[in-house]
Formats: sequence, structure tokens, C-alpha cells
Amino acid sequence: MGCHMFSGWFRALALGSPISVTSFGPAPGKDNWAINGKVEYVFPGTEYTANKLVKVTWYDGNQLPPQEVRDLISGKWPGQGSLYVGTDGVLLHPHGSTPTLHPKEKFAGYKYPKLEPRNHWFDYIDCCLKGDKKPSANWDYSGPLTESVLLGCLCSVFPEKALEFDGASLTFKNSPEANALVKRSYRKGWEIAGL
Repeated sequence: MGCHMFSGWFRALALGSPISVTSFGPAPGKDNWAINGKVEYVFPGTEYTANKLVKVTWYDGNQLPPQEVRDLISGKWPGQGSLYVGTDGVLLHPHGSTPTLHPKEKFAGYKYPKLEPRNHWFDYIDCCLKGDKKPSANWDYSGPLTESVLLGCLCSVFPEKALEFDGASLTFKNSPEANALVKRSYRKGWEIAGL
């Protein structure tokens, strides 16, 4: 679900590779990444951000943002979704539902923009066959998005250690142990060029 949950803010802020990832929560089990955790990302700022750095926090499972953050919205807290905390208000986007601006009184009457409807099931094939536009989750976007989600999972192996990531080289600057988990060694004859 990470790619679905991250997609809105990742696209809206035009983010790329994070420069730091830290897990606060349990270590992973023998067969899976950690659950019920909290991961803090630091991304370089973009033209759509107010600061030179952007901090994003992923709360997973039974973890929730602190009460003072949840108090920024009125109404029921969703089971899953994204909360964008801005300079003039917050946007709550429950997964699979309509986003709302808060405080509601401040944004009463706000007209939400209409987006071009696209069927994501057929989007990729239609774009390949017609060739007139990029798919909504083109590789130049979906690759860095997926990388960010996976880095959040990987960092759970090293709880409370800020892993400094260099996206260009796909390496951690401060952890050879974490670098060993970025890619595997392939048997002779099964190597993949570029990895």
C-alpha cells in the first residue's frame, strides 16, 4: 500500500530520492519488514515546498500522528490516508475518499479543482498503444516513489539510526550494513546490468 499512500504527496511536491530515512519502531520479524512503525524521511525541498528540506513521517499499522497533529482536523480520523500540513491549513486525504481542507470554517466554499479522469487499469496500455502521453505512473515517477517506500522498509532493520541516502549511487553514506541490503549478489550468468 505504500506506493498508493505516498503517491499523492510525492507527486504534488515533485519529490525524488530522500536524503535521510530513520525508523522509529520495532525491528522487522524474520520474514517481513517491521509493522506498527514510524518512519521519518527528509527530502530536498522543491519549487512546491516552503523550505529547503521536507520532512515526511509515515505512520504504519497502529501508529498515529501525535494528538496535536490529529487535532488539526475536525471530524473522524480515517483508518488510512495522508495529512498535508501546510502554512495556511491542512489537507486530509483519506485513502479512496475525497480530500478535505481544515479548518473547515476557513475553507468553506472552496472549489476543488477537477482532474482529468483516467482509468489506471488501462492507463499504461493506452499510453503505449496511442503514444500521445505518459502513463500516470510512468517509470520516471514510479521508480523514485517505489524506492522511497522500500527505503522506509529497509531502515526498519536499523531502528533509530538516521540512514543518509545518496539516490544517484543508490548507497547509504553512513552504513555499509544498510548498503548490503540495497541489492543482492547474483549468481554468475544471472547478473543484471546496471544493478
